[in-house]
Amino acid sequence: MPEGIRKRLTFANVVACIALFVALGSGAYAATQLPKNSVGSKQIKKNAVNSAKVKDRSLKVIDFKEGQLPAGPQGPKGEKGATGAAGATNVVARRVVESTGNNTTATASVDCEAGEHLVGGGAAFVNGSNQYEFPAIMHGSVPTGAEGKPVLDGAEATGWRASAENKTGVTRDFVVIALCAKP
Repeated sequence: MPEGIRKRLTFANVVACIALFVALGSGAYAATQLPKNSVGSKQIKKNAVNSAKVKDRSLKVIDFKEGQLPAGPQGPKGEKGATGAAGATNVVARRVVESTGNNTTATASVDCEAGEHLVGGGAAFVNGSNQYEFPAIMHGSVPTGAEGKPVLDGAEATGWRASAENKTGVTRDFVVIALCAKP
């Protein structure tokens, strides 16, 4: 060893050099060990993530834009099913009218015709010009099923029934309407 280095080689210098190497080594280690969730999309360079860097079967369909994934293989075409029933092409009103004096209660029912299906209904008092008249006290307005009774849960409704008290001050027509769809 040259004479100049030997004079400067002291215990303190050796310890300082060892400490420097340890500090540099641990700093380099820390730089390669990032904390969990510390890198986001801003830190990733464009095109830095490729297929080789993505774990197989770790992505989901939601991770791709619509149309990016090829459609899966198609199975054989199934047999044609039976033709369904014709749908309703128009809705008609079926109505019943009952003349009702002032302070009198009216109750009336109307049914859809054969082949029609009830889709709604209602009731009101009307004047001679077929305009609604108020006031009235509605006691009930319900879809009906078998025997004109209120329809049960899951049963097919076939008509409409309503009851109300005329409070218009004069005799008025009580109109009950069933809206029926027909194919």
